[in-house]
Amino acid sequence: MNKLKLMTLVGVMSAALLLSGCGAQKDAPKENTKQAEQKQEDKKEDSKATEKTEDKKEEVSLSDWDGEWNNMGSYLEKPEVQGAYKTLAKKENIDEKKAKADYLEKRKCEFNGLKIEGNKITFTSKIPSENGDKIAETEYKFVEKKAVKHGSHMLEWDVFEAVDSNAKYKVLLMMPIHGEEELTHFHMRYGNDKEELFAKEGWFPTFVKPNTTDKQIIGEIEE
Repeated sequence: MNKLKLMTLVGVMSAALLLSGCGAQKDAPKENTKQAEQKQEDKKEDSKATEKTEDKKEEVSLSDWDGEWNNMGSYLEKPEVQGAYKTLAKKENIDEKKAKADYLEKRKCEFNGLKIEGNKITFTSKIPSENGDKIAETEYKFVEKKAVKHGSHMLEWDVFEAVDSNAKYKVLLMMPIHGEEELTHFHMRYGNDKEELFAKEGWFPTFVKPNTTDKQIIGEIEE
């Protein structure tokens, strides 16, 4: 009789343990579901962080062009570079006089110097080292990047607008600094209407570092 009671007790305990184990197994998926949901949330946050990082990469500041810059046009009448127009004329299959006139028009600019500090530009009548008159001094804010088709090429401009609505040059289009291997420079456009500036063909005022040599200018003209 005692043996029978003992066996019954053991059986009951075994069943209880078995049921307990089943209950634990049923709870496990809930825990796994919570972990999966948390992982999804983590992924969302990671995605947001990535998007913010990518947005930062798209941000542009005028300080990217910090420093003093000479208008390339200030070099184009120097006796030392005149031979380059002959080479350009042969390349374009036109006479030398027209080659030079076209090139001067392409680089035409009404100021010869730029001093860029942070988001402010000082436009000067002469290159910075010659201490020319100040034409204007303006603070700008970045507005957008825009790719525009020019001929067979797509060109990307960084668009800046003057903070002061009465600024002499209300809109600037800037290209990133490039050509470090041969001639460090950038192209820009200035005016009061960005759509008009986008639409202009063949006009690329160009600015170079103050230490630019005549040889580098010759190479750029002949390119």
